[in-house]
Amino acid sequence: MAALMRLSAYFQQVLPLDKLILLLCSCYLLVDAFNGFLLNQFGRSFGLSALYKLLILNLMLICLSLRTRKAFLLFPALFVLLVPGPFYSWLQLGGSLAADMGLMLKLISPFIAFYYLLSLAQLDKAFALKSMHQVFVVNYLIVLVNFVLGALGYGYTSYLPQEHLTQVDLGSKGFFNAANELSVVLLVLSAWLLQYYWHQQKLFFLAVAVSSVWCASLMLTKTGLLGTAILVLLIPLMPLLIRLNWSRLALMVLLLLVTASLLLWQAPLLLTQLGLAEKLQHIYQQQGLLGVLLSNRDKYAAEIWHVVSFYYSEGHRFFGVGLIGVSEHLWKYWAESDPFDLFMFYGVAGLMFFLWIFIGFIAQNLKLIRLFSSDLAATLVLLNLLLLLVACIAGHVISSGMLWPVWGFINAAALIHCSVDTTPKKVEFAHVTQ
Repeated sequence: MAALMRLSAYFQQVLPLDKLILLLCSCYLLVDAFNGFLLNQFGRSFGLSALYKLLILNLMLICLSLRTRKAFLLFPALFVLLVPGPFYSWLQLGGSLAADMGLMLKLISPFIAFYYLLSLAQLDKAFALKSMHQVFVVNYLIVLVNFVLGALGYGYTSYLPQEHLTQVDLGSKGFFNAANELSVVLLVLSAWLLQYYWHQQKLFFLAVAVSSVWCASLMLTKTGLLGTAILVLLIPLMPLLIRLNWSRLALMVLLLLVTASLLLWQAPLLLTQLGLAEKLQHIYQQQGLLGVLLSNRDKYAAEIWHVVSFYYSEGHRFFGVGLIGVSEHLWKYWAESDPFDLFMFYGVAGLMFFLWIFIGFIAQNLKLIRLFSSDLAATLVLLNLLLLLVACIAGHVISSGMLWPVWGFINAAALIHCSVDTTPKKVEFAHVTQ
């Protein structure tokens, strides 16, 4: 009995395993960049990034299994919810379920990171917040160095050469393979550092603001350009916005609309200087405003819907047909709109999962604003709304292999931060119980 008690006490403290996990998380974008380098240079990455992140996930799950059993049991339950449709497709078509299992693991990974950091904070809140900040700083510096190398001519362009464009090398993503995923990672890293340094050191805030906008302008994705501009403009206003009465809030919204109008007025000149105007003008002439916003994703979605409706029964579509089911008939099996793709792959359960994760994070942070007037929670409402918009029109947010560690961590940080100082109402770590 005494030995069991000592063993239990050992697991209720910060372990060397936790320090290893956080160290691995600090370097994960470096591994992603190297993975992209191998893929573009040799055509194969040897699964380096996937294996690295799988190691992190397994280590997090080990810690969760020792500390928070109810949270740990959530993850196999989510698998059971999503797997019936793809499994039935596999029974019909044969082949492999590996792609679907990998995607389902990506979908639940933000929750694993979220609950892991909360479980660590229950042992040592200061250590959890300090370590998380270090993870964000190191990964932001990795992204920044990557773009410096891209600006010097190393790495790869964001867009493939197109005949109708006079500028062939349009945008740079450095050594990362996916520009869209890199855009949302930049948004999450920037959101944390901008709000942190706005309260801690304004000079560092300015440095992060300038470098984030520069990275986004080099990458030339709509997500990066608009998202970073919105974060830089609005994060300093968060302390004011959450304390304003309705009349002052209306005035603030009016001022923001005027500012946004001025930015849009100058947007054509800015886009011309960046080299993106010609591309957007060509898309607008061919497909209109919807084409500029969706970049053919509506056409891909219509084709996928038609094919899935033709080959699969209504009951099968209710549970989803999986990646395996769509890729059997189409080479372009992603519409690149997360809610649509998840509905096609995993049916109603996939769509509900999409809504659950975004509504859960946004509702959690709205509650923290109401209870604690938390500036960080207000920033996270803005960030999660931006990510929701991106997920709907550009995709690869909830299914991103690059985003999940920092997205899970940053949403956990608001709960941890609000629990550090005691306030009239107590915050409970959502669903995390011993």
